[in-house]
Amino acid sequence: MNISPDAQSIVIFTLLSFVLTIVALPKTIRILKSSGMVVKDYYKTGKVCVPTNGGLLIGLVVLVMLSASVIFCNSTINFVIVYIAVMYAIFGILDDHLQIRNRWLKIFFPYFLSYPIALILQPHAMGTISHFTVMTPTMLRCFYYIIAPVYVMVVSNMVNMHSGFNGLQSGLSSIIFFFLLVKSFMVGQIEHLGIFAAFFGANLAFWTRNRYPSSIFEGNIGAMLIGAAMGTFIVFQGFLISGIIMLLPHTVNFLMYFYWRVRRKICQMHGTPPGEYGSFKFGRLRDDSTISVPNRLTLKWLPLYYYPVTEKAIVMIMYALTATTCAIALYVPY
Repeated sequence: MNISPDAQSIVIFTLLSFVLTIVALPKTIRILKSSGMVVKDYYKTGKVCVPTNGGLLIGLVVLVMLSASVIFCNSTINFVIVYIAVMYAIFGILDDHLQIRNRWLKIFFPYFLSYPIALILQPHAMGTISHFTVMTPTMLRCFYYIIAPVYVMVVSNMVNMHSGFNGLQSGLSSIIFFFLLVKSFMVGQIEHLGIFAAFFGANLAFWTRNRYPSSIFEGNIGAMLIGAAMGTFIVFQGFLISGIIMLLPHTVNFLMYFYWRVRRKICQMHGTPPGEYGSFKFGRLRDDSTISVPNRLTLKWLPLYYYPVTEKAIVMIMYALTATTCAIALYVPY
């Protein structure tokens, strides 16, 4: 059986990035610990501190694979894809270390980091848009400089927001990347996907040490990096509608969070007690290892609000939910 060069590059990039990340993870964890780059894990008994900013390793592995891509599949497309993701990662570093408080800046500044995607949009991405509107020059520019960059920005922010538990973000992102690759094979669009496969392989390997009980966190740098790569993947392939379905749990989580922010603002304006709309970032670990949360206004907290559930169990529920929406999206044409 003949395997196409594009399929070979996907397999090679996935395996190489996976192995490189697995090999480098123990050393990375030691370096982060010795450098004092640790944060408290709020859902473990006692004062447990875990190394953070492990997304740096994913970024470095992808950069190595980018260099290797010159040998396997020399394409400037790969450089644009990695540029977008790395720019988002740098913004994540700034957010981690400068503690950016302006939420509008955190949401909309990355939009401008997505502009280079206009240089690599494929014909099948244009084909998706043409099914919904006439592709006039004005509509084309709108897609290049508004729709595509906003899509990447929104995906990256939603991935960053839908995290907080051991292995949640890395696991969900691995599931979505896997189904995006599967869908690409199903529709026969596997050109220039090697670098996306590198993101998938590195993130999957990272998940093995990020899952419960986590020995390393990705930090904002990792979530923004992977989120930007995921958004670019979706737009690059023209999976705009199926991408929305795959990310439906992320979208619901964002809408719940947005509702919470609006209600909190209304309470502040009227001077009324915020109640469950107060500012809460973490829940509390009970004696039986289940988690108590102050409200039900993020998707991962919703089951915890009503039922005594452990961290590991709620993460598995989120995995199952996302895997279901991804499986449905495989049969959505766009």
